[in-house]
Amino acid sequence: MQDTQELGICPKCHGTRKIPLSDVEKTYSWNKGFTTKECDNCGAQRMYGRPSGKVNLRFDNKEPCLHEYSGRNSGRCRTVYSCKHCGDSYEIDSGD
Repeated sequence: MQDTQELGICPKCHGTRKIPLSDVEKTYSWNKGFTTKECDNCGAQRMYGRPSGKVNLRFDNKEPCLHEYSGRNSGRCRTVYSCKHCGDSYEIDSGD
C-alpha cells in the first residue's frame, strides 16, 4: 500500500483480516476443519503478504477499496499488478 494515501477498513473482511472459504476451497484436504482464510483484498494477495484489515481509499468516492487489479509483465517471471480504483500495486516474481 502507498504510504501517503489515507486508509480505510477493508470492505471484504470488515477489518477482521479473515474471509470465509468458498465451497470449492472447503473440499481441499489442507482446508479440512477450517472455515476462513486470510483476506486477499488487504494484504494476502501479495507475495508473503499478510492481511492488515485496512486498504487505500478509492480515487472516485473516497470509500475503502475492493480492489480490481490488472497485471502487466515486467520481465520474464515478474508481473506487476495495479488496482484501477485506488492505485494500490504489488508484484509477483515467480523465479526462473
